[in-house]
Amino acid sequence: MNAVLACPQDQTRLATQGDGLACEAGHEFPVIDGVPDLTLGEEQAQTSDSFGAKWEAFRDEDREASVAFQHRWYLERYGFADEDALAGYLDGARTILDAGCGLGRDVARYARLSRAEVVGMDLSPSVRRARREIDGERTHFVQGDILAPPFRERSFDLVVADQVIHHTPDTPRAFAALAGLVRPGGRIAVYVYRRKALVRELADTHVRELTTRLSVEECFEVSEQITELGRELSRLDATITLEKGVPLLGIEPGEHDVQRLVYWHFLKCFWNEDLGPEQSVLTNFDWYHPPHASRHTPEEVVGWCASAGLEVEHLDVIESGISVRAQRPG
Repeated sequence: MNAVLACPQDQTRLATQGDGLACEAGHEFPVIDGVPDLTLGEEQAQTSDSFGAKWEAFRDEDREASVAFQHRWYLERYGFADEDALAGYLDGARTILDAGCGLGRDVARYARLSRAEVVGMDLSPSVRRARREIDGERTHFVQGDILAPPFRERSFDLVVADQVIHHTPDTPRAFAALAGLVRPGGRIAVYVYRRKALVRELADTHVRELTTRLSVEECFEVSEQITELGRELSRLDATITLEKGVPLLGIEPGEHDVQRLVYWHFLKCFWNEDLGPEQSVLTNFDWYHPPHASRHTPEEVVGWCASAGLEVEHLDVIESGISVRAQRPG
């Protein structure tokens, strides 16, 4: 991993110094539990706290269901028919970065499906747990900030930031920073939240103004309440049919599941019977507590790619978000 590491402040090479790392200009960074901490300052302190709390609350007994759900959804969004297709996409990659890796779910997958050296980076200390639980010869972990990535430019064949950069204070800047790490001929894969219907956007903005100010414990309590709402709406198993719809609110004519109608058009109240209550609560917490959760349009995402000199290979647009795969001409 040292071959791709660079000081996040000045991009000079890092070398071992005592129990940590230091760059040529003298900037020093600790190594904690085998993971270099290359974060800078306090710009994203609350984001780190939010996701640190989320991953600390993640239960081992929920891992199998959560990983299966996320892996299946990943294939759907990024346009892969199955894992063999994803393995083919990874074939030939020497270095892969999973930016915002959490507990390393996708780091392990990339290592299993390729011969690449796979680096997992996360802003939160959860990356240390990831290193303990995913200890492979080709997997490496670093604590770092997407807005100041601690890597040499053009050092990765594939950079992935799945469900991550919308939680930074500047999503276009985060995309550009990650795109700068992609080698000629290399690729990037990113998912961001999509802008929702009018009332849902208003609710998101104003409810999050309240929930982002709550303590972790208080927001978990609110997330449990919102999860209960989603669960009970879902268990109604009710539909309504609208002849005209409400185009002003983004509601189309036709049949609507009541829980989905509320979810997509009025309030995020996630519930998934297969994932169960704990994972559903974490999903709602993931939305309501982090200080940043920007929403975007497909046109914006395509524009980011063009500005970075990347050519779009695949674009998937669903109600929840936008997934893009793009390549740097080589």
